[in-house]
Formats: sequence, C-alpha cells, structure tokens
Amino acid sequence: MADFATVKLKSRKKIGFRLNLVLLSVLCFYLIITAYSIFILWQQSEEFKHLTNTQFERAIHAAELSRDAEQITSQALEKMIVQGYSSSYYQSLSNSPKKVFYSIREKLYANTPKEQAILDEIDSITKPYFNTLKILDNYLLTEKELAKQHNSISNSLRHLQKAISSNVDLTPHQQHFTNLFLNAINITMLSQNAVSRGELQAQKNAISALLAKMYYTDTLSDAQLALLDQLYHTSQHAFSTRLKFQNQHLATLSAIRQTRQKAQQLSAASFDFYLLLKKATLDSTQKHDVLIRNVITNIILFSCVFLVLTAFAYWFIRHYLIFRLNRLNQVMLQHAKGLKTPIPQEGEDEIALMGKVFSVFVAATEQAQKDSMDARKEVEDANLKLIELNQSLQQLSHTDDLTQIANRRYFFQHFIAYWDKASTEKHDVSVIMIDLDWFKQFNDHYGHQAGDQCLFQLAQMFKTEAESVGGLVARYGGEEFIILLPNTDKMSAMVFAKHLTTKVKEANILHQGSDKGKVTLSIGVATHQPKPGDDLDKLIHLADQTLYEAKHNGRDQVSEFNPILD
Repeated sequence: MADFATVKLKSRKKIGFRLNLVLLSVLCFYLIITAYSIFILWQQSEEFKHLTNTQFERAIHAAELSRDAEQITSQALEKMIVQGYSSSYYQSLSNSPKKVFYSIREKLYANTPKEQAILDEIDSITKPYFNTLKILDNYLLTEKELAKQHNSISNSLRHLQKAISSNVDLTPHQQHFTNLFLNAINITMLSQNAVSRGELQAQKNAISALLAKMYYTDTLSDAQLALLDQLYHTSQHAFSTRLKFQNQHLATLSAIRQTRQKAQQLSAASFDFYLLLKKATLDSTQKHDVLIRNVITNIILFSCVFLVLTAFAYWFIRHYLIFRLNRLNQVMLQHAKGLKTPIPQEGEDEIALMGKVFSVFVAATEQAQKDSMDARKEVEDANLKLIELNQSLQQLSHTDDLTQIANRRYFFQHFIAYWDKASTEKHDVSVIMIDLDWFKQFNDHYGHQAGDQCLFQLAQMFKTEAESVGGLVARYGGEEFIILLPNTDKMSAMVFAKHLTTKVKEANILHQGSDKGKVTLSIGVATHQPKPGDDLDKLIHLADQTLYEAKHNGRDQVSEFNPILD
C-alpha cells in the first residue's frame, strides 16, 4: 500500500498557497481599512469621552438628584395619606433615601459660576428639608400611637355596651339605668370623631350630666356600680386622648406644609441644575453627531470595495476548493452508507492527497468496525453492572441502616410530594408519631444489641401494617417512628393507630423496665386536609404534641388532635 504521507506537492499547485494568496490580498486591504477606521474612531472616542465624563454623567446625576427629591417627597405624602408605617419606616424615609441623595450629590460638580450657584442653593435647602421630614415622621408616629389608643377605647366601649345589654328581663327602674348607660356610651363613641374643641367640650359636658344622673340613681347593684366606674374612667380617657389627637393633628398639618414647601424648593433647584447640564450635553452631542456622520460615510465607501474583493475570493474558493471538496464529501457519504463508490484521486494538490488517504482510511475502517462491535458488547456489559450498582446506592440512601425501613430524609421527600397533591385534590392527610415506652430502661436492662433487635422487629411490623393501607413508615429518630397515611380521615387513622398498639402487645416482647411487663407504644395522631399555602411541618408538630400528651397521660395509649392550620 502506497505511503501517501510522504508525497511531496509543488508549492504553487497547493490549494493552501492559492487560497492564502487570495486571502492575504483581502487581509491587506482590510488592515488598511481598519487602520483608517481606528484613527477616525479614536477621534470619535476622544470626543465621546468628553461628552460622557464631563457632560453626560453630570446630567444623569442631576436627573437622579431631581428624581430622588421627588421620590422622597412622594414617600412623605404617601405616608401622610395612608399612615401605613411602622417603627422601622423612619429609617426607610429619613436615612436610606438621604444616603442615596447625598451619594449622588457628592458626584456633582460645577463647571460654570451659574452651575455653582444652583448647587449652593441645593445644599442650603437639603439639610432643612430632611429635618422637616424627621419632624413629620415623629408627628405621624405620635398620631399612630393615639390611633391605637382610640381603637383600645372603642373596644372597651363595645365591651361595656355588650355587658349592659346582656340583661334581658329588667324592671322599669333598671331599664331606665340601662338607657342612660347606653346613651353615655354612644356619646363617648361620637366624641372620638369630634373635629373641633367646642364640639368635644359639649360632648364631655353631656356625658358628665348622664354619669351624674346614674351615680345618684337609687338601688344600684354592685355590678352596675362596677360598670359605671369603668364607663367613667373610659370616657375620661377617651376625651383626653381625643384632645391630644386634635392638638397633634394640627402640629402634623403644619409639618406637612413645611415639608411640601422644602420639597418643592429642592425639586425646583435640582431640576434647574439638570436643565443647565442638559443644554451642555446637547451641545456636545451635536459635535459628536457630525463626527459620526463622517465615519459612516467612509465606512460605506470602504465596505463597497471590500464587498468586491470578497466576491472574488468567494468565486475562487468555490471553483478551486468547494466543488472538489463537495465531490469528495459525496463519495465519503456513500461509503458511510456502505456503498462501494470509486474515490476521486486525480490531481496533485491536498484534495487529491485526501482522496488517496481516504481510500486507505476506508480499508482501515472496515477492520475497525469489527473491533468496535466486540468493544461495544464489553461496554454494554459494564453499563448493566453500573446500573445495578446505582440502584443499590439509591436504595441505601433511602433506607435506615438499623431498621431497614425508610429514613427520615426519604420520608420528607415523599411527604412533600403527596402534600401538594392532597392540597390540589382536597384529600385528608394523617400523620402518626410513635414512641416506644421506657425504651431507655429496655436498653439498660437487656443491652443495646437487644434494643436494636427490638427496634428492627417493630419497624418491620410497622412497615407491613402501613403498606397494607397504602402508607409509609420511617424511622424519625432514636426509638421514634412516623407514619404517613394518605387519603385517611381522623377516624380511620385512630383505628389504625389502636390496631398498631394491639399488634405490639400481641407480639409480647418482654420489658422488665416497664410496669406493663412488655413493650408498649405511645402514639400521637394528627389529621388535616391541606390547602394551598399550608405548612406540613405544622401537622408533624401537632402529631408530636399529641404524642407528648399520650406520654404525659401515662403512656401505652393513643392521643388524637385535629389541627386547623393557618
């Protein structure tokens, strides 16, 4: 067989020489274009750098400063309207926006005296503005506390109203007292909405007159006197709280007006600075636009010449290279399909040499196919062994070593999947927590090896019983086990749990450390029909609570609990 690797081709007849010559010509022209473009783009970059660093960036910061001023004002007004704030709201209104505002302000600088004058004006307004925000925030927090007191007073009045109205059969004298008491409650409730001080004082006088009449009423019982004292103290607290609220509200309105005025001044100054920088940015942008147009024109001209050269290179490559390679490719494809097609080997260039080498490759391939079939069988046998090994490893990762039942991790994986299904299909889910009574004494008396044997025996029993009803049992930890009963209501779960206690007693496993003389169980049962958003951990927690209740009540029993998950 000929050694084609040693064949020497003439340099001028090689496809690589011809192709390199064409591509080198195109590359030289491209380098000339690139050098010119780089020069133009360098000029463009210098102008754009000036635009970005000295104009555009400052304009962006000025716009951000104006935006932040408006945003802080909007937060303050939103807080004023809805008053949906908490003790941490002051930080978000006064500190975080303040830090953002000052960080942007530090990036701004002036290039002209006019710009510096506006920045000085912004600085002079900023500190008083944030001070008014702080004052407003404190006033609103005070109103919040007064509003909470108002709600507490309203609850107390409703409680008194309910207490005085609970009596059904009343004498005319008692009915008169009840009517006066209810009128006093209604006036006190109305006082919580009083707008003016005069209105509040009139209501306070009216309640005082009613209280005086009731205190001078004869034959009052001890319960009526107690209710009357509560009403007296509640009404006094209500009028005092309402008066504080009116005073605080006037102070809050004053702080709101000051905040709004400072915010308008700050926003106006920030926007004026933005307008100045915007004009400077537009001027730089116009200069940059002229340079860009010149670059585009030159690039279009050079691109046209480059397209002509590319078309020539395309024709050359297609005629001397692609056509012959396609022919050789078709022959290779035919051989790949098993057809014995003659291999083109004419010529003295690399493609001809490729044809000759391919003919050698075909012969070698046929021998390699035979060897490949033998190797493939060996790989398939190895893959089967690997699959068996992976299955064994997966089984080990899901199984408790001692009891040979599901471990805690596998149990929760299965439980989470079924919980979502039960939530969608509206099925009941029952969880049973099991604890072996006095198991520490069992280990102390019989030894840990006997304890392990006992755990294994009971675990296999639980597994058999759980699988008979479609459930899953797992070792929860130590001598505790957990059972999941899908689609099982409370009654069925209780029957199953009691059945387990009976089965364990029938096994008659001796336990000298127990007063029963044999191994017994304490079991907690919890049942729930999950809804979207319910937490399965709560159901397990409730089952654990019922288990603790069973142990607390003397062990050897089943305790149930039907939770309502929020």
